Amino acid sequence: MRLVGKHYTPGRGGARIEYVTRHHLAGNLTIDQTWNVWQTRPASAHYVVENSGRIGQIVWDRDTAWSNANAYSNARSVSIEHANSGGADYPISPTVIREGAKLAAALCWFYKLGRPVFGKNIRDHREFTSTSCPYHLANGGKYHAEWMRIAGEHYDWMVANAPGTKPAPTPKEGPLMALSDAEQRELLDHVRYIRGQLGPWPQLGHNDKDQPLTLIDAVADSRRKAGHNKEK
Repeated sequence: MRLVGKHYTPGRGGARIEYVTRHHLAGNLTIDQTWNVWQTRPASAHYVVENSGRIGQIVWDRDTAWSNANAYSNARSVSIEHANSGGADYPISPTVIREGAKLAAALCWFYKLGRPVFGKNIRDHREFTSTSCPYHLANGGKYHAEWMRIAGEHYDWMVANAPGTKPAPTPKEGPLMALSDAEQRELLDHVRYIRGQLGPWPQLGHNDKDQPLTLIDAVADSRRKAGHNKEK
């Protein structure tokens, strides 16, 4: 993050964010180099994606960047500058395309703009003034389809993995689920009765720790004694 401190308008004049506007830098500039340019040039954007894929914020989202040469659009836009990987013909690397698209998807999700759709919540700089920007990234350009594909897929991933959006797993239905409440209570009463009959019962004797024997303990002890007597 490196905020310009000038060449932007505080706040948005009562407007709300409606879309993301795509730009290209027309050069292989870093975040710091772009910041330096905007110290003397009356322009700015909210974000810069440099050729390494690193993203820097230049203007707060809550403020109006001077990015689209159109005051109405500026007040309703979050602008993203994409660094080029070379000069003339202004190529854009796959890394910048990917990170720019994912950033736009995150903004669409955060501001509840919906899935990225060009012409709705994704716009191009050239729509608002006489410019070719964002050049090959613009609608119909050679990078447009890939950028939109990544933005859509990343948006879908965020929606699917957002906290609280995953439904609780449905419990597996076992035999008890088929019983009515009354039948389950009756079954529980029977289980408690059977368990009570198993003991422990002092009448059956005690083990070597002086604990009353259960019915199962008593049967086992009787079998052991019967076997011992048979050996004699």
